[in-house]
Amino acid sequence: MSLNPPSASLRTVTSTIVVVAILVAAGVAVIATAAYYGSRTTLTPGNVTVVDDVGRTVAAPSDTSRIVVLAPSVMDIVYRLGLRDRVVGIGCTPPLYGGILNEYSPNQTAAWNLSSSMCVTDFPTLNTQELASLAPQLVLASTLTSASDVATLTNTYGLPVVILSPSTLDGIVGDVNLVAQLFPSARPAATTLDASLEGILANATAFDGLLEENATPIPSVLLTYYFDGGGYYTFGPGTFGQSLVDLAAGSSIAAGVPLEYAEINATVVLADQPTVVIYGTSWNDPYLVANETPTAWPGAPYWAQLDGAKIPIDITVLTEADPTMLLELPWFLHWLHPTLSPVPSD
Repeated sequence: MSLNPPSASLRTVTSTIVVVAILVAAGVAVIATAAYYGSRTTLTPGNVTVVDDVGRTVAAPSDTSRIVVLAPSVMDIVYRLGLRDRVVGIGCTPPLYGGILNEYSPNQTAAWNLSSSMCVTDFPTLNTQELASLAPQLVLASTLTSASDVATLTNTYGLPVVILSPSTLDGIVGDVNLVAQLFPSARPAATTLDASLEGILANATAFDGLLEENATPIPSVLLTYYFDGGGYYTFGPGTFGQSLVDLAAGSSIAAGVPLEYAEINATVVLADQPTVVIYGTSWNDPYLVANETPTAWPGAPYWAQLDGAKIPIDITVLTEADPTMLLELPWFLHWLHPTLSPVPSD
């Protein structure tokens, strides 16, 4: 199977036109998203019932004061909505497997004021008894928490569990609104964050529309979060990674793979010669720290023979579908279209 993206017709557009056009209609999507997630919510005195990202109907206390968070992507939302002081526990692997730093980067633990004392063991299985001993009133998790563990928390311990697992960047905005429905006191912060995220989405959509109208070439992209001797792991159709490439006006070389998450053979990547390679790496990667383009990535197959621009990025931005990922979208636009999309101011 060929993974080559379809050839794009030639496009031409000036940066002035782009800058002017992306100012149009950023507020419309905010109202639409809020209305949609409001339709998934039922409010009663002291309680709220929501439909989570996997279609489960969950009843929980409104504005609860004790939360356990079982995914860094969820913690990102919780922190940005000013709810960090309500978090009494977080999911971590045992110390043998890295503990808190196996799931949270040093940057995240510092910014979010997290410590090992908050850890609940979640690998190789979730310690549901340990979690319940923290007496939370709500558990916020992702699909990394197994269905059986969710059932145990719900049926054995009577704990409401809400799953946040967006498949697209639009879904990230939806999850911000969903958490805001659970915490009315966080709605002002959610409104501000929502407007910022929706503005980024609207600008990216307008930018992509202008490229299409002006027949501007669309760069091919490899977005990879891991490699081995055989190839590069990437995002297939229906994933937030694919959504990220699409909204940055790129053409993923993995658009035709049959799986959501797959490894592309190294020889296929070499033959495709993506225009841009964006790869996830450790927070302390020297190239990432120095904001430089690497000429070598030890162990990566055919790395030196890939001619496209190579961009290192903190791997958490690629693997955690949260507001931080969406806030990075302007950078993706710049990396894919450096002459048309300026360096982001923040």
